[in-house]
Formats: sequence, structure tokens, C-alpha cells
Amino acid sequence: MTRFISDNQQDLDAEWVELMLSARSKGLTTEEVSKVLRILQEQGQSIIKENAV
Repeated sequence: MTRFISDNQQDLDAEWVELMLSARSKGLTTEEVSKVLRILQEQGQSIIKENAV
């Protein structure tokens, strides 16, 4: 996993940086990306629960 150090000295994951740059180029905000990821995570957990039954 490639890591980057940002201007404010935060250790950043390369995939996250790529995702955010792509989202910004499409006009999405950080909040919108976070919302989509949260929804996908919740759906994934629902699928896991359904398969466990």
C-alpha cells in the first residue's frame, strides 16, 4: 500500500487520495463521498446479515 504525507503532515492512503481526486474532478464533495461510502458499507453489512441466516 502506497502512503503519502500531506501538507499538514497526515499520512494518507494512495487509494483514498485517488478516490478523492476522481470525485473532485466530477464535482463531488468530501461529504458526498463519505455519504456514498457509508451507504455502501451499510448495504454490505445487510447482505452479510442476510447470508448468515
